[in-house]
Amino acid sequence: MAASSPNLHALIIGIDDYSLATGFKPLKAAVSDADRFRDWLVNELNVSPSSIRNLRNKAATRKAIVSEFQSLATKAAIKEGDPIVIYYAGHGSEAPAPKEWHWDSPKIQMIVPWDYKHPDGANRTVQGIPDRTLGFLLTNISKNKGDNITVIFDSCHSGSGTRSNEGDSQTRGGYYSSEVPADLDEGLFSSAGGTRGARVSERFRHHGLRSHVLLAACAQHEEAREEKNSGDFTRVLLKALSGVATTEITYEDLMQRMESLTKQTPQCEGFFRSRFLFNKKVPNTKAIYDVVLNKGKATISAGAIHGVEPGTKFGLWKSRADLQGPALAEITITQSNNVRAYESIVSYTPRPAFAGPMVAQILGNPKPKLDIYVPPEIKRLDCYKTVFSTEGGRVLPPVRVVDMKGLATIGLKYFGDGDPVIGFEMLDPKEERQKIRHVIEPTVDELQEAMAHLAAYYYHKDRKNPKSPVITGKGGKEQLPSSKFTLDAFILEGREDGAYRTTWVPSGENRNVEGSGIKITVCDETQNDYYGFRLNNHTDFDVFPYLFYFDSSNFSITAIYQPEALAHPEGKHIAPLKKGGFLPIGYGTSGIVPQTLSIWDPEVDVEIGYLRLYLSTRYVDLSYIQQKEISESTRGMGSAPTAPSTFWDCITIPIVLERGEWNSPKHMIGIIGSKGNGKHTFLAELFKSLYGNPALKPSFENTYVKEYSITLPGSEPFCLVDLPHFQDPEKVDNHIAALQATLSYLTREYQKGRRFTSFIWCYNISTYLSEVDSMNLKLVMDLCGKEMFKNVVVLTTNWNKGAMMGLNKSSSRGGIASAISPLERYQKNEQQLSDNPHICKPLKDGGARFERFGVFRDPTLRDNHPATKVIKNPSELLRLLIDQDPRPLQAQEEASTTRIVTQTTAGKTLQSKIGEKLKKKASEIKSLENELKGMSKDVKDWEEVQKEKKEAEEDIVRWNKTLEEISRVNSVFM
Repeated sequence: MAASSPNLHALIIGIDDYSLATGFKPLKAAVSDADRFRDWLVNELNVSPSSIRNLRNKAATRKAIVSEFQSLATKAAIKEGDPIVIYYAGHGSEAPAPKEWHWDSPKIQMIVPWDYKHPDGANRTVQGIPDRTLGFLLTNISKNKGDNITVIFDSCHSGSGTRSNEGDSQTRGGYYSSEVPADLDEGLFSSAGGTRGARVSERFRHHGLRSHVLLAACAQHEEAREEKNSGDFTRVLLKALSGVATTEITYEDLMQRMESLTKQTPQCEGFFRSRFLFNKKVPNTKAIYDVVLNKGKATISAGAIHGVEPGTKFGLWKSRADLQGPALAEITITQSNNVRAYESIVSYTPRPAFAGPMVAQILGNPKPKLDIYVPPEIKRLDCYKTVFSTEGGRVLPPVRVVDMKGLATIGLKYFGDGDPVIGFEMLDPKEERQKIRHVIEPTVDELQEAMAHLAAYYYHKDRKNPKSPVITGKGGKEQLPSSKFTLDAFILEGREDGAYRTTWVPSGENRNVEGSGIKITVCDETQNDYYGFRLNNHTDFDVFPYLFYFDSSNFSITAIYQPEALAHPEGKHIAPLKKGGFLPIGYGTSGIVPQTLSIWDPEVDVEIGYLRLYLSTRYVDLSYIQQKEISESTRGMGSAPTAPSTFWDCITIPIVLERGEWNSPKHMIGIIGSKGNGKHTFLAELFKSLYGNPALKPSFENTYVKEYSITLPGSEPFCLVDLPHFQDPEKVDNHIAALQATLSYLTREYQKGRRFTSFIWCYNISTYLSEVDSMNLKLVMDLCGKEMFKNVVVLTTNWNKGAMMGLNKSSSRGGIASAISPLERYQKNEQQLSDNPHICKPLKDGGARFERFGVFRDPTLRDNHPATKVIKNPSELLRLLIDQDPRPLQAQEEASTTRIVTQTTAGKTLQSKIGEKLKKKASEIKSLENELKGMSKDVKDWEEVQKEKKEAEEDIVRWNKTLEEISRVNSVFM
């Protein structure tokens, strides 16, 4: 008999289509995530589609969302205690809380409806839906329908609005540009009657909430991300729910089953988070097992094939009708020999209530299964058929085989030519660049041990404390442990003491960049570098740290640091990481040898690994976590240690090692020049003269910046940085993006201690100064600042063109004939350029150098005229520049202090320029409107003029939006 549809009710919201008017970037996967969650309810839980309210894109207006929340509290079809699920995927944001609210935080979080910033018909614009409104609505639902409410939000709590530099990754959050009115939703609150103040102060997100259980995509200081066609949180959530009976696991169990996300930490909050999902109101008959009791032994019809293993906990009920109530007893599988292929046998103490048959459900498993993809070629092998068979009582491997690569973390590969072997491939999008060269023989023992090895690696890499411990800081504010412990990574420098012993000390900046981890370019110059770490404790209690390195190239786990088993006279271990202190690892008095981080396999270009820091207030033995490479050792996991009783947690720091060219020199020369101004010709000549190739590969490159490592004969290496320039004067969006990218790059390099010895602006002397040329020159001046003018070079280019035109060839200008050669005209242009107080005179007065450049295939042609005879080749010019004193640019110091584009000199200039463009565009619109008034719609050109007016209006909206974006906190960091 088919199971009846459960009486679950759901509101599912997904918004991708955010318009330019909202100021939020359109999303790509929020609607599809909402659809997938709806399909899971319908297909897996048999929820009737009529019990699900769906709001997508333009249907998800503020009014509609609030109305649907209110409907959940009043709908007659929803009985008290029925499970209610609310799912939202879209943008989240935050804004200053109005002081009239007396909010307990300076910021209030909110979700962003589809029509945010649109007119609401009452001379106001639509606002987001803030924390306190959501809290009030949920409290009202709970008051009328009970507290069996699950809220799932795949959005940022606040949202920086940044876009990741990892391909298609984007965050589901953005800057809230409106001011929240103090009377927002007052009508909603007052319409409920009663004591308004108590309900208004309800918070949607806070620890201890009783109206609902919240599953949130990330911590408050993190960002919810989406990649390609799915939000990261929804992807791992649905994967964890796949094939699981909702009555088997609690919300906390569900969090433990989820795969670890590197850059966001899903949260489970709520007073009832230890309940089973949906408070056991949604039955799933497939996950109910029969129990036979006999002489103190309980035989449960669930065994290894069902995922049972040592540590699995069962609940026992008298019958299926009793599943809504509490379990009569809980029993745990303690030994592996208690688990058979299709059943498990557990000893129990007989009681009167234990008479006759019973039923059981799994309450929790000690660890999640590893999802692995196995291609058909391997499934046909005898070793696979044996390993994944339960015949003869064989225990299944601790993995789950899936049929689609997109659902798996790792996949097997079959190499059948010659000597057949089985290999591995990374399927996680964040690790797909990692190539695995280790292979195993297609035998039963090799495959069985490899499955256990992989399961152990991913289990220890991803496991975390499901109860999300918090630390109470100053003022009673709760914070995540990851915000109170930090790990610094340094290159170590060896110093000899008087006894010819080497002492290792940190050298240079911290290599662990917050938010992205450690990235190291591996080359001849860096492969022998040694690294040390410093663990910092910002709490008021001592902890035991354990530091491991997880190597995804071979699935090995290496212990870097574990506390010594030192005992206090009273028998207590001494925690080495003291409150408010730090612990050196690999240098100083740590007693730990320095670490090397390099790619040892010559056939591999990228190696991805993870530093995994476990923290505990009790000493535990975690040595069992270690394992060798998969081809050298395939031992499974050891027995689990005793868990700390008061506090434990772990932090993951990604490490990416990638082969590349040496790019470490700290001294830099910047160069800027718009198209046609000779910059690329200058660079090509330089590379050709030094390396015989005009197209040198950059040592660092992103969308806007290229960095070249240059070594002149007899000189120290330095970096030549090709920075973005302004192009079409009307492309305001490009100007903002170029400046933001420039400031972002310069600021990061400044924080690494890198300084400029010179800055070059290229200008084609054979042309007249254009608006774009003026903008780029002003950009150079704003970036450098007056103190740096003496290190600036104005490089006029294309002097070879004048020589090629002939020294005696005359030209006429303005209709007046004059015997002036092209080179003399260029000299006059240069003089006017340098003497004009609005162009280069400030640079000239500040000591800037003026140099000339041109490519002369015939040296005698260059030497025939004083104007070209002084031209230096690129190497000669750069040799003069690298000897100057290196110093930071003005923009580096400004941006590192303000972190806001429009608070830098360059940003203010651009903001003023855009203001002029806006005024000009507004004038154009007015002219077009006047033109339209005098035209009939039947006139052929009417549509063209109307279209031009609309485009101009869209330009104004877009330009104002981008101006707002770069006026916000941290807008320097994209």
